[in-house]
Amino acid sequence: MSILLQSSKFQDSAIDFAIKVAKNIQHLKQVHAHMTKVGVDQQESLVARLLHFLPQLNYARQLFDEMQTTDQFLWTAMIRAYTQKTLYAEAFLLFRSMHRSNVPPNQFTFSSAIHSCAHLHSVREGREAHSLVIKWCSSPGAFVETALLNMYSRFCVVDDARRLFDEMSQRDVVSWTAMVDGYARVGLMDDAHKLFDEMPEKNVVSWTAMVGGYADAGKVDCARQLFDKMPERNAVSWTKMITGYGKCGDVRLARELFDRVPLHDVATWSAMISCYTQNGLAKEAMELFEMMKRSSIKPNEITMVSVISAAAQLGDAKLANRILDYIESWRLQTTVFMANALIHMHAKCGDIENAHKVFNRMTDRDVITYTAMINALADHGRGQDALDIFSKMQRRGIKPNAVTFIGVLNACSHAGLVDEGRKYFEYMKSECQIAPMTEHYACIVDLFSRAGLLDEAYQVILGMTAKPDAAVWGALLSACRVYSNTQLAEIAAKRLFELEPENTGNYVLLSSIYASTDKWGEAAKLRKEMEEKLMRKSPGCRLLDWAYQVILGMTAKPDAAVWGALSACRVYANTQLAEIAAKRLFVLEPENTGTLCFCQINIY
Repeated sequence: MSILLQSSKFQDSAIDFAIKVAKNIQHLKQVHAHMTKVGVDQQESLVARLLHFLPQLNYARQLFDEMQTTDQFLWTAMIRAYTQKTLYAEAFLLFRSMHRSNVPPNQFTFSSAIHSCAHLHSVREGREAHSLVIKWCSSPGAFVETALLNMYSRFCVVDDARRLFDEMSQRDVVSWTAMVDGYARVGLMDDAHKLFDEMPEKNVVSWTAMVGGYADAGKVDCARQLFDKMPERNAVSWTKMITGYGKCGDVRLARELFDRVPLHDVATWSAMISCYTQNGLAKEAMELFEMMKRSSIKPNEITMVSVISAAAQLGDAKLANRILDYIESWRLQTTVFMANALIHMHAKCGDIENAHKVFNRMTDRDVITYTAMINALADHGRGQDALDIFSKMQRRGIKPNAVTFIGVLNACSHAGLVDEGRKYFEYMKSECQIAPMTEHYACIVDLFSRAGLLDEAYQVILGMTAKPDAAVWGALLSACRVYSNTQLAEIAAKRLFELEPENTGNYVLLSSIYASTDKWGEAAKLRKEMEEKLMRKSPGCRLLDWAYQVILGMTAKPDAAVWGALSACRVYANTQLAEIAAKRLFVLEPENTGTLCFCQINIY
C-alpha cells in the first residue's frame, strides 16, 4: 500500500485508488497517515470506506467528527453503520445531530432512525422522527411508512399504527404483517385475525405473527390450529409454538413439537430449555442443555438465563460452577439480564459470597439486580447487609418495585429491625405508591410476630385490603406458639383450618400451644378432631407433617441434623417434603452426597 502511494505521480487519484482497494483497517490507516503527511483532504472517501469495517466504527466516527461535513450520504452511512451494529441510541443521537446541522435526511436516513427508535422502545423519540418525516418529506414512500408502522406496532400504540396503515398510499405484505403484528402484540386477536383474513397476500412471517399472538395470549389451541394450517414454517414459527405450550404448562406437547423441528437452531433449543425451567423441570432442562452442547450449537443469553435458573432450582453448587465455566469457555458476554440470574443462582446454591462478587463486578445495575441481591442477603439472614444494598439503590436513584420491598421487609424480619420495618412499609405505601400485596403483609406480620408484638401483628391482618392467606395466618400462629398466646392462636388456627383443611401441621401447632399452657383437655379434643378428619392419611405421613411444622416453629435456625431427620420421606414417598429437606441440606452441606437419598423416592 505504501509503495502504491509513493510511486504515483498523481497524488489525488492514487489516494482515491488506495482507499477503494484497501482490504483491511491497517491499509486504511496507512492511507490516512499519508494524507495527513502530504496535506491531501479526501477524508470523506476515507470515512465512507472505513464504514465497511464495522469493528472500527469508533475510528470512523473520530474522523467524521473532525470533518464537520454536510454530505448527506456520509451522515446516512454513519447512522446506518450504528444501526447495523445495534448501537441504536448512538444512531438516533447522530440523526438528531444531523437535523441540528441542517443536513437534509433521505429515506434511508429516516429508515435507520425509525428502526433505532423501535428497538429502543423510545416512544417520544419515535414521534420526533415521525414529525421530521412530515417536515422533510411530502411523500415519504412505502419504505419509510412501513418503518413507521412497524415502529408504532412495536410500541403497542395500535391506534396510531392503524391510522398510518389506513393512510398508506401503497401496502405490501410487509405493511399488512406489521399491522397484524401490532394487534397481536397487545392481545387484540379478533382484530388481528380479521385483518389477517383480509390480507391479499400472506407469507410465513404473517402466519407466525398470528401464531405468536395467540400463544402469547394463552390461546394455545387457536395458535395450534393456525400452526397446523401454515403452508410453510420457519424456526420462529416452531419457537413461538413451543413457547406457547411452555407458558400454559403443557410440557409434553412442547417436547413433541420440539422433536418434530426439522432443523434446530439456538432459538428452538432455548425455547424448550426455558419450557422445562418455567415448569419446574430443572433436571430435564439440564439434560436438554447437554444435548444442545453435543449438537455444537452455541448458546446465547436466553439459553444461559434458562440454564442458570434451572441450576438455581436444583440448588447444586457444583453445577453452578460448571455453568460459570461454560460461560467463560464460550466467551459469552455477561449482560445485566444474565448477571441478575447468576446472583439468584448463587444465592439459591447457598453461595452468598459469589452472589455478592457478581453484584460488585457489575457496572450497570437495574432494579432487578438490586432486588435479587437484597432478597439473597435477606434469605441468608444478613438483614442489615440487605438494607445497606437498598440504601445504595436509593442513592443511585433506582426506583424499587413491589418485589424489592418483599426482600427489604424480609430482611427487617430476620434482623429483628421492627422500627425499620415499619418505616419501610409506610415508605412503600406513601412515597413509592405501591399498594401492599399479601406477601408484604406476610412479611410485616412475621416481623411483629417474631418480636412478640402479636396484638400489633393481628391488627395489621385486620387492616389488610386483600384477604389474608395461609402464609399470613401461619406467621401469626407460629409466633403464638413461641409466646404461648392461646387466644390469638385459636383465631389464627380457625382461619388456617378453613384455608388448609388438609394441613395437619396447623392442628399440631395449636395442640402444642394448648399443651404448653396446660390446656390438656383442649389439646386432646383437637387431636381427636384431627384424627377423625384425616383418618385416610397414613400415620407415617401425618408424623412427617407434624415434624415439618415443628421445624418451622423453631426459634433457632434448623441445622443439617434437623433437616436430615426428615429422611423418612423416602419411606413414605412424600416427594414434597423430600424436596424441601433436600434443598436445605444441599445449602448446609453441599459436599454431602448422602443428601441424594432424598431424591431416590419410588412411588408405586
